[in-house]
Amino acid sequence: MANPDYATLLAQIAAESDSTAKQALIDQCYVFETTPSESEQNLFNYMALDYVEDNPANVDDSSTADSSTIFSAYAGVYFNNDGATT
Repeated sequence: MANPDYATLLAQIAAESDSTAKQALIDQCYVFETTPSESEQNLFNYMALDYVEDNPANVDDSSTADSSTIFSAYAGVYFNNDGATT
């Protein structure tokens, strides 16, 4: 069975004024028969999946990477895999 048409359901939810009918549409909208596609996921996401790019030094998080040089940013403070900050 295929997933519902989320884009149409979300538009109907936004336009619906009756709370009972709106809740019925919301219930239909959160049925996932299969894993949603990237475009379907983006309907529910806070921002598009490809909006934020990986730190170029952080794309390889394997054990072979030099963890002393890989830093990840969290709200302006940068941490490497060992917990050191910049």
